[in-house]
Amino acid sequence: MTEQPGRGVVLIAVGDEVLGGIIVDTNSHWLARRLREAGFAVRRIEVVGDVIADIAAAVRRAAADQEVARVVVSGGLGPTPDDRTLEAVALALDLPLEEHPRALAHVKGIVERIHAAGWFPTPEISKANRKMTLAPRGATILNNRRGMASGIAVALDSAGAERWLLLLPGVPRELHSLVDEEAIPFLFAGAAAPTVVELVYRYAIEAQFTEPMEELARLFPDVKVGSYPQSERRELIIRLRGDDPTSVAAAVTRMQALRPLELEEGLGGDASVRAVPVDRR
Repeated sequence: MTEQPGRGVVLIAVGDEVLGGIIVDTNSHWLARRLREAGFAVRRIEVVGDVIADIAAAVRRAAADQEVARVVVSGGLGPTPDDRTLEAVALALDLPLEEHPRALAHVKGIVERIHAAGWFPTPEISKANRKMTLAPRGATILNNRRGMASGIAVALDSAGAERWLLLLPGVPRELHSLVDEEAIPFLFAGAAAPTVVELVYRYAIEAQFTEPMEELARLFPDVKVGSYPQSERRELIIRLRGDDPTSVAAAVTRMQALRPLELEEGLGGDASVRAVPVDRR
């Protein structure tokens, strides 16, 4: 299956704790699913530690790929010294960091509310929190209603601004709401989600489907076909995905006709068919 032109995405997860296996990178998993639902295909996911040179190199690699329309970096936007994403992005794009009025107003409002509640001794923004008022020159600020670090969008093309770099906080609840409420309408609108259908075979052996899958690839080059054994349930899932629902439906019908002969001898039988819903949660 060929991806929709201009819909490729690279995800970059930043954090020593992710790279070291201390925590699981649930953000990239969630983003890949959510962006697929929005019609954007993730081409690759990269994990880097809290090292400015490594983050900058990952951003440069992604930005240099003209097939990539969106680069999404998660993590490293907080107030502490190990939050280095902003500095790395400034280095990668050769853009100065400047205090952004919208980010400043956002941080100022939160600090004042916390002070009024008696949790901060002063309504003044601390040096640490002032770090979250910075953005690369020319950036667009996306509101984070669940936290202090704003989302930041930077146009990668000077003409037309068709390609974007998106910076997101690493806290999952902040990332989720920021993506759904701000990033999807602004940067990921107007695309159609692919159609995904699964054929589920009981007691089937994956190798039996090699020839049917090869034939399907020849007949329907615009449909991606993959096999996914589910050992615990003794099932084999054949998943078909494509941008054209009619083509996917035709591929499903053909795959059902191409089922291996062994399955007709009581080892698998006919497959059950289920559409994979677009989950908006």
